[in-house]
Amino acid sequence: MTISEAKFLIVEDEFLIAENTAEILERAGCKSIRMAATVEEAITAIEEEMPTMVLTDIALGQEKTGIDLGALLHEKYHIPFIYITSHASPEILGKAKHTRPNAYIIKPFRNEDLMVAIELALFNSNSKAEEVNETEELVVKEGHAMVRLPYSVIMWMEADGNYTTIHISNDKRRVIRTPITELQEQLSEKSFMRIHKSFVVNYKMVNTVKSGSLFINDQELPIGRTYQQAVNSRFKI
Repeated sequence: MTISEAKFLIVEDEFLIAENTAEILERAGCKSIRMAATVEEAITAIEEEMPTMVLTDIALGQEKTGIDLGALLHEKYHIPFIYITSHASPEILGKAKHTRPNAYIIKPFRNEDLMVAIELALFNSNSKAEEVNETEELVVKEGHAMVRLPYSVIMWMEADGNYTTIHISNDKRRVIRTPITELQEQLSEKSFMRIHKSFVVNYKMVNTVKSGSLFINDQELPIGRTYQQAVNSRFKI
């Protein structure tokens, strides 16, 4: 599903921010946008017409917060959602992540941050064949956003000093300001392996392995000498 086909619900108690967010979506081609100022209004809107995605603030100035809504979106309605908030404290982030948002964007944000998060969330929602559990995703910070990348969309990662380029399965790339070693520590060894000082691959994406290199689709990636034996063992060569 594309952004133009999706139905969005914006939950924000500050009217100007809600209007600005709606304008960003409209410029991207979205034709169906609804707004709510409270959790109660949001639930009414959802039950009247199920949205494709919800963009919600956390502090809504009411008894119930955006985190309460996020829990409902995940557990009851199964609707992808993104938190857009000025609250970036570890305590708030800790509570928010347990509701499993598709992204966490900090105000003020760039329009590009929001659109990238939405596009990835829509892609993940469209392509997900089965429920992803908490150990099957990588959470990365990109600009002002915290973005969840399911293992199923990560093809390989490439180091560039303190930056890492994450190649994902819709032929797009995410450049993250985090060293590849730190990202690898978050990944399961059952799905990912280091094949070179500059490359970590999702071994389920590998098509062909030979001495000195392997292929993911048509992309050939080098295997470092110190990693060749581990690669051979993994692929039973």
